[in-house]
Amino acid sequence: MRIFGALPSYLGGKRRLVGAIFKHLPPPSEVPVFADCFLGGGSVSLYAKARGYSVRCNDIAERSVAVGHALIANDRVTLSQSDLLRLFVDQENNGFISTHLAPDVVTPFHAQFLENAMAVAQSLPGPKGWLLKLLCIKYLLHQRPMGNFGAKTIVHQMAEGDFDAVNPKHLNDAVNRMVLKHPLTIARKLAMKINRGVFANGQTHEVHQGDVFDFLEGLKADIVYWDSPYAGTQSYEVALRPLDEMLAGHPIKPERSVFSRTDSEDAIQQLFEKSQHIPIWAMSYGGPIVTLRRLEELMSRYRRRVDAHAIKYTHLAALAREDSKAKCAELILIGRA
Repeated sequence: MRIFGALPSYLGGKRRLVGAIFKHLPPPSEVPVFADCFLGGGSVSLYAKARGYSVRCNDIAERSVAVGHALIANDRVTLSQSDLLRLFVDQENNGFISTHLAPDVVTPFHAQFLENAMAVAQSLPGPKGWLLKLLCIKYLLHQRPMGNFGAKTIVHQMAEGDFDAVNPKHLNDAVNRMVLKHPLTIARKLAMKINRGVFANGQTHEVHQGDVFDFLEGLKADIVYWDSPYAGTQSYEVALRPLDEMLAGHPIKPERSVFSRTDSEDAIQQLFEKSQHIPIWAMSYGGPIVTLRRLEELMSRYRRRVDAHAIKYTHLAALAREDSKAKCAELILIGRA
């Protein structure tokens, strides 16, 4: 769907899985309110909005909340050419991106643009500010090979103009992204994609930022969906730390999510306990530790009927080994009272 181009590209996103998830759910004409407890990159909430549900979404991370306010709650405000030109008007800022994220995460040239753009975004209230924050998120991801924040060497090489040292397979793409294109050219392309994700569906939508268990307390919804971090996997707080620091404007010490720990089963069960008042449950899960059978057993303690499915699915096929691809699967569970 073209609207998905508006979203940040995160490892763990559900763009290719939304059809498999929603085909098991009744339509909004029967159950109008859809709650997304872990908004993340926004794929499920945006798809639910496109389907016609009234969406209630939540996440603790500012990067996710920016997606929610820019694309889920917002249904008419878009980015204009004047908004993009405003990003080049000098704004007072603390220089954090240049001093802390360059040249390991982004080249100094693009760091200067981003810190000014973030200052502009922070100064604007309402949807415009959130849309520009989303643009900055997508801009920083655009500067990274495959959206990966681990690789530093290639950024140093681009910043120093040491093109001969770059792997020839990645040279053209890296030069195009980090050297040749002017920030305004990049921003225009990203803004076009973001604007495609802004639409109305005749419903009202809410965005919340906070602890998931607090969000579930008293939540009024017909369907609740969970896509928590998977047990035994790298936490998003670590993997996406540069994004969080860019948005915060200062260094952050990541706190590992309880759901990323190998002993996260108690946290999953707490989700179920807090959601007993909601008629329909939907969950997607994966990773090497918790099995489909175990999740089905846990959910069956609270739901009269549980439908469990395992779908062959590789999150990052370009980097996965062939032997691991054969084992990769996404677990989808639907529970009904």
